[in-house]
Amino acid sequence: MRRTVLALICTAITVAGLAGFSHIGVADDRPLVLACNDFPPLKIEHPGTDGLRGTDVEAILEIAQRSGLHLAPRFMPWKRGYAEASEGTIDGLCSCSYRADRAALFHFSDAIGETSVGIFHPPGETPEPIKSLNDLASGDIGIVGVVKGYNLESELDDAKIPHLAVSGDRQAYDMLVNHRFDHLYSFRAPIDFIARQGAGNEIAYTELRSSPYFICLSKKVTGTADMMVRINDAIAAMRKDGAFHAIQRRYGQAPIN
Repeated sequence: MRRTVLALICTAITVAGLAGFSHIGVADDRPLVLACNDFPPLKIEHPGTDGLRGTDVEAILEIAQRSGLHLAPRFMPWKRGYAEASEGTIDGLCSCSYRADRAALFHFSDAIGETSVGIFHPPGETPEPIKSLNDLASGDIGIVGVVKGYNLESELDDAKIPHLAVSGDRQAYDMLVNHRFDHLYSFRAPIDFIARQGAGNEIAYTELRSSPYFICLSKKVTGTADMMVRINDAIAAMRKDGAFHAIQRRYGQAPIN
């Protein structure tokens, strides 16, 4: 009888333990939805015949493989993705920069890239010495272009710098090379990417600032702090074995990003 009771107890403990491991497995298998906004060459919603999906997307998929987490990039507009991730409706963002107000909403991974912001100059012209946005405030500086929807447009508004906003990076690039802009205030990566796809040559660029960016997981989703530990372990391994550089070189990004 005692042996029977002990056997039943052991069986119950084993079942409970297996149930716990099963729960972990289910958590690992659940897709962790990360909002991505279309931003070539970092995130490409509609890959071309070359199959390139974007440096950030490729990095995230490699992180998923190494961490054992099912990270699932899902494309949507930035504002929608940010709102849903903030509320915990989805699990996080493919990438975001650090801000104090975001720290209350998200866990930040170690850096997965670095973004550069600055001024592109029309081809064939000698770039003017521009060290800050204040240098664009001069009345004789010419037409300053920017892409609608980026926070860069708000920066020009706040600095009271007259500018012309266009609908996308491609239009901004075309207007610059056709000398309809005297300056283009932009992120470096997308304009360089477009330039290489076109004439194959980069256009003159003056960097004003650069900063790292991160994978961001919502603090409103249970377990994301523990998931971030695994993500950071994968990022560290990728930095050590050169995986990040290999991805970036495929897009002509290194050492830009």
